[in-house]
Formats: sequence, structure tokens, C-alpha cells
Amino acid sequence: MANPHETEDYWPMVESMVKADIGSWTELALRYTTVILGGFFMTIHIGSPVIAIWLIIFLALNGYYSFCLTKMKPPTSRTVYMRLTTLFITSVIAYSSCAVYVFLHDDMSFRALGVTALVAQGMFNLSRHRHGSISAIFDTVIVALAGLIMGFYLILQTDHTRIDHDMTEDMIIVVCTIGVCSYYVIAQYRNIQTHVSLRNARIEAIQTQKMKAVGQITAGVAHDFNNLLTVIRGNIELAELAEDPEEVATTLKDAKLAADRAADLTSQLLSFSRKARLEASKIDLVSFWSEFGKIMNHSVPATIETTISANPDLRNLFCDRGQLQNAVLNLLINARDALQGRGKIEIYSRRASVAEVKSVGRKSTHYSAYGAIEIRDNGAGIPPDLLDSVTEPFFTTKKVGQGSGLGLSMVKGFTEQSGGNLLISSSPRGTRVVMVLPTDNGLAQKLGY
Repeated sequence: MANPHETEDYWPMVESMVKADIGSWTELALRYTTVILGGFFMTIHIGSPVIAIWLIIFLALNGYYSFCLTKMKPPTSRTVYMRLTTLFITSVIAYSSCAVYVFLHDDMSFRALGVTALVAQGMFNLSRHRHGSISAIFDTVIVALAGLIMGFYLILQTDHTRIDHDMTEDMIIVVCTIGVCSYYVIAQYRNIQTHVSLRNARIEAIQTQKMKAVGQITAGVAHDFNNLLTVIRGNIELAELAEDPEEVATTLKDAKLAADRAADLTSQLLSFSRKARLEASKIDLVSFWSEFGKIMNHSVPATIETTISANPDLRNLFCDRGQLQNAVLNLLINARDALQGRGKIEIYSRRASVAEVKSVGRKSTHYSAYGAIEIRDNGAGIPPDLLDSVTEPFFTTKKVGQGSGLGLSMVKGFTEQSGGNLLISSSPRGTRVVMVLPTDNGLAQKLGY
């Protein structure tokens, strides 16, 4: 039987180690430079190979630890996490031991350097640890113990045989040492506790938003399906009462249309949730636009000027043909409704720009592997405060009964499930919507779609 700890993903804890111990490359380089220069000058000043040996060991340990962190990717097993933690603790012990070793010299400048090194480590720890991990606990304890060793070493170095020796000096050193170390431990504990509380509050806020969205979706689905079921049931009851065959056929036809609308609503919900089964294939855009032009002529009144422009640089897309047609039709209808009977709609197909590909989040993919379908209108635009909400389920600016509020949600779900993205921008001069989609099967398979 598999160990449940091995199947658990430890990536969140490993990710926190990466953020804490790697930080920026500038910070990492500065830390290593400081340690190397400090070790070099101490070796020369002391004239002992101990610091040089320590420097080699520390750089090997910490360098290997940093190298491992840079190679980490999710998911991460418990074994890997424990290995990283062991490397980290070993590096901390190595660093603290050097600070203590330097402090043990009689030279006051070296003692000051040892204390400075330990204080710097403590301050770095306070800014680094954000949760009560094993590494955070060991790091805190090791630094506190090193501080206690330094304090009590001062007491042992005091000449207690002197006639003028005052025990008050020893008590001051003991109280200060214990006080500083205790304060450090408490500060670290409070630091971790505060960040855990903030993280939990953030999780609760996200969960509240999710529940609000679920409630909104549930209410919208229940409302729309209730209306459709009312139409279906009413027409079936009329068909049962009707005696004229034509009247029966008419009522059943209306019931079937309502059932078809219910099926469309289900399809939109699946697309929104990214669970719709997509039959992706290579789409020749020349034939696609030829077919879509016929649909467009029936969907847009003659008072609205509509044009389709296909850039010859983009000949194919790789996605579900039927869902692509539905998505473009949804965007066309939204543009048509925004113009209120008069205006202009422009549809383009072209290669995606570098910025559009970056919005997909696939940095390693060359921009030529993506295409874009852009729909523009010269309507009044979408108010800036509503722009972020237009892709939310059941959000609509149309009048009651004129839209389900799932159109843009469906389009967004379709583009993301196909390995692309949906971009929307708007101004008082009109709205621009861009669907970014893969252009070939190889890319889609590489991305896992």
C-alpha cells in the first residue's frame, strides 16, 4: 500500500522555501559575495585554514541547496521536501558555527563580527519564514542557541578571581543574553502566527467569493431552466387537450424548441466550466469564414455594416469547429446588440501578437504557433467598472429576457479549454474582443489539450 505522505503534494512548502531562500538573483548573488569576501579576509587575518575549510564546506552545502531549489517543479513528494529541509538545516548549522567560532577569539573586532553575523542571520530569518515549517523551527532554535553560547562564553571568560569582581556583571550578561534570545524566539513565533492568520483570512475570502459565485450560478440555472420547463410542460399540456393535429404539431414544436434551448444552456454551462467535450481538428479558415458569412447575414440586420477580413498569414486553427462557430456567433450577437440597430462590426483573423501569446501564460511557445480572431464594434463600449465582470456567469447588461449572461462565459471557457485565452478591451468608441487559439495539432498535444 502506498504511503499517503508520498502521494501528498508538498509543493506549497517547497515553493515557500524557493521564495525565501532564492528571492531575487541579485539578492542571492549579494549574499554569496558577502560570505566569500568575509571568509577570504578572515582567513588572511586569522592565518588559520579553519575559515577557508569552513567556507568551502558552506558554499558546497548552500550552493547545492540553492541549485536544488531552482530545479524544483510541482508536484513535490515528501521525500524531496525532507531532503531539502535537511540540506537547509545543515547549512544553517554551518553558518551559525562560523559565527560562534569567530566570536570565541579574544580579539574584540572578531567578537563584534561574530555577533553581527548572527544578528544578520536572525534578521534574515524574521523576514524569510512565513509558516511554521520544520526548517523555520530549527533555524530559530539554532540561532537562539548560538546566541546563548556567545553570552555564556563571556561569563566563562570573566576572571572571577579578581578582588574587584562584581557578580552583577555576570547577571547583566545572563539577563541580556537570555532576554535577547527569548525575544528573538517570540518575535519569530509572532511573525509566523501573523502570516498564518493572513493566509487563512485570504483563503476564507477566496472561499467566500467561490460560494457567492456558486450561489449566483445556481440561482441563474434554476431560473432559466424553470422558465424552459414551464414552456415545455405548458405546450405538452396544450397538446394533450388539443384535437386538431396541426395544433398538436405546433405545440409540440414549441416544446421541442424550448428543449433545444435547454440543451444549449447545458452546453454553455459545460463550456463555462471547461468540462465540455471538444472535438478538436484542423480548421481551414477560408471555408470556415465562407460558411459563417451565411449565418452572419441572417443574424445581423442590413442597417449594421459587417465585414470579415482574413489575413493570409493565418490559414488554420486547431480547435472544435462547432464550438468556435458558436463562440464567434456569440461575440457577433453581443456586438450587434451593443449597436442598437446602427453601426459597424469588423471581424479579423490573423496571427497572434507577442503580447496576446504572453497573456496565455505559455512563455516557451513561439508566437507564430497561435492565431487570433478579433471582433470589433463602434458602439458605446462597456463601462470600465463592469469590464472585469462581463465574463462572469449570468452577468448581463441586457434587458430581462434578452440574454442569459452565459455567452461570454462560454466563449472564455472554450478558448481556455482549447489552450488559448480571451482578451476584452473597451472604450466609449467601441469594444474589442480577441480569441487567442492554437494553430496546429502539435502545439495542442504539447499543451495537453
